[in-house]
Amino acid sequence: MNDAHDRLETWRLAELGKEAAGLVHQLRQPLFAIKGLLQLAEAQPLHAASHVAAARAQVESLERLVSAWADLSREPREGTEEFDIRMPVENALTLLRQRAARLGVSVVADLGPGCLVRSSELGVQQAVVNLGQNALDALEARADARLVLSIAGCEIVVRDNGPGLPDSVRDRLFVPFTTTRQEGTGLGLSLAKALIEGGGGRLTLEPQESGVCWRIVLAAAG
Repeated sequence: MNDAHDRLETWRLAELGKEAAGLVHQLRQPLFAIKGLLQLAEAQPLHAASHVAAARAQVESLERLVSAWADLSREPREGTEEFDIRMPVENALTLLRQRAARLGVSVVADLGPGCLVRSSELGVQQAVVNLGQNALDALEARADARLVLSIAGCEIVVRDNGPGLPDSVRDRLFVPFTTTRQEGTGLGLSLAKALIEGGGGRLTLEPQESGVCWRIVLAAAG
């Protein structure tokens, strides 16, 4: 393994470790809901079928969450592959929506018809999760907080209506350990950029009046 790959893996594992505690909270809510629904099914036998159906829906939500996290924790393969651009974004949304719901942040997804791109599917998923998590950090406790993920052709946009980035940070965005949060690792953006560029894509910060807007540009398949 080369030094660049080793650094990327170190950053990736650091970010996964930071998010592990959050996963526990994401699992706890549906588990409590399942327990409550099963108790209701026992106490209200006439309505047991509807309670069990609701519990099954929560189980399916848990399955999607665990599957998305399992994908996220895998190391992206070297090289590139062809895939539908919507797939890594949908998996990222599964993780982001859980935390956003706890924080009271509205998540808007406009994924369009999608298209085939060439990159690292897991790398793109991890990058979108990192960008989304950064947005949720900035949006926490803000009124009318909104995170938007959209797809247009071979491009993914991750946008929020948070406080934006200080000018003092903009020139050092992709420098490891640069962060505006006391508890932050400062690795998320470095990791996202490395993952996207490693798959032949491009990650840029787009200008907008408020909040932060990231654009991921991937290569079309074929």
